[in-house]
Amino acid sequence: MTALRTIYRLTALLLCGAFSATTHGLRAQNLLVRSTPEAEGLASAHVRDFMDRLMADSRCEVHSCIILRHGHVIAEMYPRPWRRDYRQTMYSVSKSFTAAAVGMCMADSLLSLEDSIGRFFPLLLPEDASDTLRAITVRDLLTMQSGLPVDTKMRTYETEWIKAYLRQRPVAMPGTRWAYDSIVTYLLSAIVQEVSDMPLMQFLNERLFLPMGIGDAAWEESPEGVSCGGWGLYIRPEDMARFGQLLLDGGMWNGVRLLPEGWTGEMMKAQSVNGRYGFQMWQCQYPGWAEANGSYGQHIFVIPEADMVVTLTQCNHRRTAVTKWIKEILADNCKDGPLAKSGYRLTFDSYALPTAGGGRGTDRLAKPVRLALARNMLGWEGLTIRTGEEGLALEITDGEMRTYTLRPGYGRWNEDAFCGRPYHNPAFMNNFSNLPDTWHVASSYGWADRNTLNLRLHWVDWLTSAEVQIRLSGASASLTVRPRDTGKATSTVAWVRQ
Repeated sequence: MTALRTIYRLTALLLCGAFSATTHGLRAQNLLVRSTPEAEGLASAHVRDFMDRLMADSRCEVHSCIILRHGHVIAEMYPRPWRRDYRQTMYSVSKSFTAAAVGMCMADSLLSLEDSIGRFFPLLLPEDASDTLRAITVRDLLTMQSGLPVDTKMRTYETEWIKAYLRQRPVAMPGTRWAYDSIVTYLLSAIVQEVSDMPLMQFLNERLFLPMGIGDAAWEESPEGVSCGGWGLYIRPEDMARFGQLLLDGGMWNGVRLLPEGWTGEMMKAQSVNGRYGFQMWQCQYPGWAEANGSYGQHIFVIPEADMVVTLTQCNHRRTAVTKWIKEILADNCKDGPLAKSGYRLTFDSYALPTAGGGRGTDRLAKPVRLALARNMLGWEGLTIRTGEEGLALEITDGEMRTYTLRPGYGRWNEDAFCGRPYHNPAFMNNFSNLPDTWHVASSYGWADRNTLNLRLHWVDWLTSAEVQIRLSGASASLTVRPRDTGKATSTVAWVRQ
């Protein structure tokens, strides 16, 4: 496998050289080319209408949106406190990248769709493995039709994920029952690692990310040292757009083939018994459209009929009409040729997410208030609230006795680095490795009354956000957290330390 790894690396270097030799300007630098909506056949008014619609719907909480037509970026927005340079976790959008790697392994004759899992994990199958279990193929994993039961909690307590998954008894014949299951994608990642002799993240970095100019990507790993595959990829929104364009162009990038011919079409067409799921991608409600879809509103829409790609990152817990808006406002209004210039520059620099409500109250506290907190979803154990000439400061101690400080802005967003993990499902994340060492929080504040502090928090290199209210009452206090990803508030008791 060492020789094979050398071939992969030489291939990546040759591809990069090909880009330099055969392309010019921005494309030679692997940068997405910016254009105007009118130059690509779409009126700026329609683009603004779409962006305004996203921002007006409180369910969306948009973190980024990029629109490409004819391979050019015609509009993009990053509402404050988000920025273009933040990596974000992709959740199940990660699955489509894993499928791309499987296709490349097929092109290299390292595996086939009909290979059974026993070829890759002969020592991890149970001794009494049934013929049904042994019959599961790569195709069944790609289409979410393994026939095994779904166990979404297994990742939180098992350390040998493959063995734990394969010891389950099948509930259906492979290929006959569709069930959404991120662990089947994890198995695909493990298969790529087995046949290529390198983790999925390294494989994609050398074979796809480096040639496409995608830098600083990362992927969470399991206790087995395998890229998680079905989730856990960290990339920037612009990298999502690059991948979407690669899919739209049939696996070609800047004139060089990166994915096997025909593979993107296989990924994006219906392959499963449910009639909507392909190879780790969804078909949309509109014929010919395809979508990479992640929890809480991460999307890559591929729209061949309009030669368009639309990407979104969000944090929402309820379905929105985004696909319908893309169809009716954008795709249906695309013209074949360029339009007359609109006469104004289309920008979205003024867009921002709401800050915390309430007054400034810089003199609310005569002295610092120190709180001891009962168990809560933020993982905070201690909290000190200070006010002064420099504004509000929150000194936070987490369950691992790490201390960090947030300095929320009033009517604006302030960003701080901290070492504590984002609040979302900490038990789930504790079983992973290769997570960032430092995270960032953008925060704002407002005093609802003399004893009630409102906060809004955004984990800007993750995904989640939350509204937090701290209510002081003599020797006691309460902490109420309403996360955006669930919308369900929980309250925790706190005690004032003297």
